[in-house]
Amino acid sequence: MLHSIKLNDQEYDELLTEALSRIPLYTNEWTNFNVSDPGITMLQNLSSFSLLQQSLIDEVTDELRLKLLKLLGITPMPVRAARLLVAPEQAAVRVLAMHEALMLGDLRFETRAPTVLLPWSIAGVYAAIGGTMRELTDPLRYAQHTSVQVFGAAPRAGDALLCLLEGPLEARMTLHFYVGIDNESRRNPFEQADEPVFAKLRWQYFTADGWADAACADQTHGFLTSGGIRLTLGAAEPAVCTELPQPGMAVRCLLEYADYDVAPRICALSGGLFEVEQRSTCAASFLLPGSGVVRIQSAMTRYENLFVFCREAADGWYFRYEADRGQGEGRFYRREDRPDGTVELGFDKARFGFAPDGGDEAVCAVCYDAETLNHYWIGTAYGYEDQVLDLTGMALVLPEDFSVLAELTLPDGQTAYRRIRPNDRREDSLQYEVLAAEGAIHIVHNGLGSAARLLLCDCAVTAGAAGNVRAGARLSAAPDPYFPEEARGPFYTAPGCGHGGRTAETIEQMRRRFIRMLHSRVSAVSERDYEQAVRTTPGLCIHKVRAVADEQNNVARIAVKCYTDTDKQGLPNGYFAQIMRRMNAFRMISTRIELRAPQYVPIDVAAVIHVRNYYDNARTEIERLLRSELDYVSDEHSFGEVVHFTELYQKIERLECVDSIYSLTMLPRPGTDTVMRGSDILLGESCLCHLGTLSLELNRALPR
Repeated sequence: MLHSIKLNDQEYDELLTEALSRIPLYTNEWTNFNVSDPGITMLQNLSSFSLLQQSLIDEVTDELRLKLLKLLGITPMPVRAARLLVAPEQAAVRVLAMHEALMLGDLRFETRAPTVLLPWSIAGVYAAIGGTMRELTDPLRYAQHTSVQVFGAAPRAGDALLCLLEGPLEARMTLHFYVGIDNESRRNPFEQADEPVFAKLRWQYFTADGWADAACADQTHGFLTSGGIRLTLGAAEPAVCTELPQPGMAVRCLLEYADYDVAPRICALSGGLFEVEQRSTCAASFLLPGSGVVRIQSAMTRYENLFVFCREAADGWYFRYEADRGQGEGRFYRREDRPDGTVELGFDKARFGFAPDGGDEAVCAVCYDAETLNHYWIGTAYGYEDQVLDLTGMALVLPEDFSVLAELTLPDGQTAYRRIRPNDRREDSLQYEVLAAEGAIHIVHNGLGSAARLLLCDCAVTAGAAGNVRAGARLSAAPDPYFPEEARGPFYTAPGCGHGGRTAETIEQMRRRFIRMLHSRVSAVSERDYEQAVRTTPGLCIHKVRAVADEQNNVARIAVKCYTDTDKQGLPNGYFAQIMRRMNAFRMISTRIELRAPQYVPIDVAAVIHVRNYYDNARTEIERLLRSELDYVSDEHSFGEVVHFTELYQKIERLECVDSIYSLTMLPRPGTDTVMRGSDILLGESCLCHLGTLSLELNRALPR
């Protein structure tokens, strides 16, 4: 049904001929089949109507496809704006208002909240490992050339990463860092809701009373993937730390628990950052309390397109207020523009006779950019079924940042307004959904009781996936909207890539996603299903996996090896918990899972080989071959394979340095899960072999 299906391919002449041929079956009195007969005219009309109706039935519209996919649990992936961490290139104290724009070509990035830029930076980086302080500042300064193990080769509880900071720091200040990880390519992507725990990190900052905890939001999952780290300092003021080689403000990351599969390697560490989002705000509303003086700190106020609406009773309607120009009594407000860009709004009921109530959202101030001011009226919601209203000139609208103002005329003749968000489920409200890709809204239900005129209240558009820009991008401040010819400085640099941007999913992309879901396993049945489920466990570095079904006992035994920095390592504790959690979601309800760590089997080799006289490095070449051929740990051999004696014998014999093989034996180390099959070695289900003891005797071949 997702494709167009033609249920009836008859043409008009065929339908009419078939209808005429059936007349004698129903009556003998109808004998005039000429076109002048009124009955024939009726048959002609009915045949045409049937053909038209059939064409509509055959048509599979996009709306029908969406509804069918929704029944199957497939809904469009929402539009998302990319986020980016940037650092100012010029150190200076500045305040960026909300909606302040930074430009990268035609891409616009904005701040989501007023941002105070204090010129702090990382002056030094140190690793405290086992009571020894090691400086990492210079290696990280040239991040493109090197990387460092931030907690050493074997991280342990008590190890720490310390950053010496220079610049003004304040209590409750938010610090943004970017960390680039060097060895993340083999790791499966993380899922936010299901993260493996290989370490427990505790972020702190130094105060007069010692180290104090800081709230942390970590996108790196404990230094396992590149991303940002946001620290929010506590109520205690930062103080100079004397525990580092140089005194200064300091933060540290303390390892409280560590069981890493791969020791973290950092190739970049940047500070003094703040976050922006790839979006272009067309309309923005500010919900403010109605008591006292209200303040708006946003770059949108520079357009001078400010509309103020106030609620005069709790849960009542909003009414339009105008700027006071000495008109006397009425719905007026006073406006004052502060030097820092803040706009202050004042209300005086004693003077004007009207004022907002004291509620938290009694004032709704709406700002439009210069372009949107020309078409902020969306249209009228009449209430008929499936009404769609276009948002002129807009596409890839962000639904989570969208709202409308519904304008109605009250029975007393007053014009009133109500701010309405998408998917409002109240029966007496306007229910609508945002069609992000098309730049439109779809009216589901009009519960306002009469025709409501709609105008934009909040609206922002994005470029979606195009906002996931490369690392090292250089952004500039957007020019003044009324003086675009002025210089675009200052400039900002992004140490990492943009992330999270997503373009609207088309119906065709949804259909393909549905087909992929049909072909994907939701439960593990075969051994290959179990292996694939383990291999794709989020956040893990899976190197080898083999599943063996024990049908008699209804058990699936799974051997797993992860990528590690050291040879012949078992599974970290985090692997057991994470894999078992995933297997419980995939396994059949009656199947038990046995997860096994690798068993490493040494293969002892003894050989007597005649080598050619003119080869000086014959021993080195033979040993290299034996180590390579018997290395089932780091190569692509899987668990439980057979070590073939004949293949090894022939490969040694083909070496240019070898004249002949006098004797060759290979035996597994006693006590391991192996079986000798003739001269071959059959490894157990969870076994990987490697070269053990080598006894190699070389004799020079006699001249022939």
